[in-house]
Amino acid sequence: MAANIVSETYLVIAAVIAASVIAAVIAASILGGAMAFGTTAMSDSMRAAWLDASERSKVMVEAIFAFGRSGDNTAYVFVKNIGKRPFYANEIKLSDVFFGPRGAFERIPYSESGTGPRWTYNIVNDDGDSVWEPGETIQISLILANNLEPGDYYFRFVTPFGRYAEIIFTVG
Repeated sequence: MAANIVSETYLVIAAVIAASVIAAVIAASILGGAMAFGTTAMSDSMRAAWLDASERSKVMVEAIFAFGRSGDNTAYVFVKNIGKRPFYANEIKLSDVFFGPRGAFERIPYSESGTGPRWTYNIVNDDGDSVWEPGETIQISLILANNLEPGDYYFRFVTPFGRYAEIIFTVG
């Protein structure tokens, strides 16, 4: 009698598994297009996320030197592209620049002309294509509304990809 109960239990388990397999096959044949579409959409979003992460990993910048003179209204910061990705003019202009005395810095907008505060840039060692390529350095000119005073100044350059370079320097 105990053997019959064990046998019946195995048969019930086998029947449930068989029914599940048959139901999965029927569902796949009926909903095949929708399931494939969902899989494609999922893989496309995963691919996009991977490409975004891959692109971000190629972006690296480093502030290598900064200076300004007391009484002048312009400070200069040199930033090197140490990543594997070039930056085009529109990407550089979309970057955020923060500057000011330690503890009182502000976001400085990009502008090629006008009164300060504003910033501009030029590629110091450009090879003639106006693209900030790996290994090249830009000089950022910070044109301020007021003259620099002696003290410590903070600078941060943030790329459109979220990578940043920062430096603290002293104006004497």
